[in-house]
Amino acid sequence: MIQDIAPHRYDVTYHPERTPARRSFLLLAAREGILFAEKDSALTLPRFSDFESEMLSFAALCQKARYLFAIDEDYFFLLPPSALPAGKLGEGFHFLSSAELRDFAPRHLAFAAITASQIYRFYDQRRFCGRCGAPMTHSEHERAMCCKHCGLIEYPKISPAIIVAVRNGERLLLTRYAKNASDYRKKALVAGFVEVGETPEQAVAREVMEETGLRVRNIRPYAVQPWSFSDSLMLAYTAELDGSDRIRLDENELCEASFVPRDEIPDNSTTASVGNELIQRFKRGEL
Repeated sequence: MIQDIAPHRYDVTYHPERTPARRSFLLLAAREGILFAEKDSALTLPRFSDFESEMLSFAALCQKARYLFAIDEDYFFLLPPSALPAGKLGEGFHFLSSAELRDFAPRHLAFAAITASQIYRFYDQRRFCGRCGAPMTHSEHERAMCCKHCGLIEYPKISPAIIVAVRNGERLLLTRYAKNASDYRKKALVAGFVEVGETPEQAVAREVMEETGLRVRNIRPYAVQPWSFSDSLMLAYTAELDGSDRIRLDENELCEASFVPRDEIPDNSTTASVGNELIQRFKRGEL
């Protein structure tokens, strides 16, 4: 999964006092994606030193940078989109979308990029207080945005969500999102956000029923995955069909759903998501 970056070590401890060195990684997130630099015919995350050739002042960039996290001995810093106007950059810089980061290598840089994009969205969407409308400021003690006017404190958005592999003997329930529900076009498992007041297991039963009209039993936890693509904490489960296999499709969410035999499940080499891990493990007879 995308967070599995061993032997690299991820340290998200909050250190607002840390300042960049020229070798530090620079993460510029924008709506187009995360900025990457082309080096030796390959894309990688840029370092602060890469922008000195672009006539951008290292000192000026440092003033706008905010510390994010460390991987091994490398520090990663976030810059706002306005810090590096696109018109000033050479041809060796490219934005990669979230979809392109799923299979990007090396894995630890893909993880850094998508994690940075989640923190960027939090900062971008919490510039003003949701209670009184006053400007928010960064906390000096923790990763949070604070309102000095009314005292509201906002923390990064992390929404619990479930994803479930529903088995019917030697067949697995696979779905495809409707175009208005997601840009992801490959076959996927039933998934959805946990609602207020319900347990993850209740969310599993509800989401399966809402999207396919099916009942499930033997709901069992499988794994937990931080999923920065949608600001989520993904709670993965397995379950078994309980009763009729007649599917009643929620066409607002899905355009397709069916029970697929093991040997007809399509190969998918991506290892980013726990959902695909469940699908491929079922295909191999491991679930």
